[in-house]
Amino acid sequence: MRRVAWAILLLVAISAAVTARVVWAGEREIAASTDALKGGDADAAIVHARAAAYWYAPGAPHVRVAYERLFALAEEAEKRRLWATALFAYRAVISASASTTWLVTPHAEDAREAERAVARLEAKIGERAPNASTEPAEAIEAKLLEELAAKQGPTARARALLAGSFAAMIGGLASLLGLGLDESGRLRLGRALPALVAAVGGFVAWCVSLFLA
Repeated sequence: MRRVAWAILLLVAISAAVTARVVWAGEREIAASTDALKGGDADAAIVHARAAAYWYAPGAPHVRVAYERLFALAEEAEKRRLWATALFAYRAVISASASTTWLVTPHAEDAREAERAVARLEAKIGERAPNASTEPAEAIEAKLLEELAAKQGPTARARALLAGSFAAMIGGLASLLGLGLDESGRLRLGRALPALVAAVGGFVAWCVSLFLA
């Protein structure tokens, strides 16, 4: 039981370390974005805010700050008719949400709002094809929204792999505790080894998926 307790403690410590790494990197990117804003470089501020959003952890403050900053920069650029900067910021929102998708899509509503803004701006300022020169802006906007919506995130296979890694981790731990101990509470290595491998392998795969999401 002591060995099992230590193993669980180790897994929890590794999980905490992974989360700390994500939060630290995200806060660093927010600080870099702030420095870019102070230096008057809006594009660099967007790049760093998008990078902060990429370092996603549920409930992490830097993620919320990153999305708020991207929208604020986009809206301010739009007010000043800086169309390229506005589009860059809105697309950063879409990219950040899509890139951090794993079992769920974080900030999906923000991404949809940004997609609508991109479609609206491109319908207003984008070049029209000769055969579509008479189309109203509303029609162009609708087509652009349809194109943006067609861009898919991770495939069903990728989502299944992520779900499988999580299931392996939890199932392995459950098997370790339920089948890997004898009547006296001692660890039976022969029976516990497959469960331990499944738990550790699932945990490693899950951590990697968080970094690659």
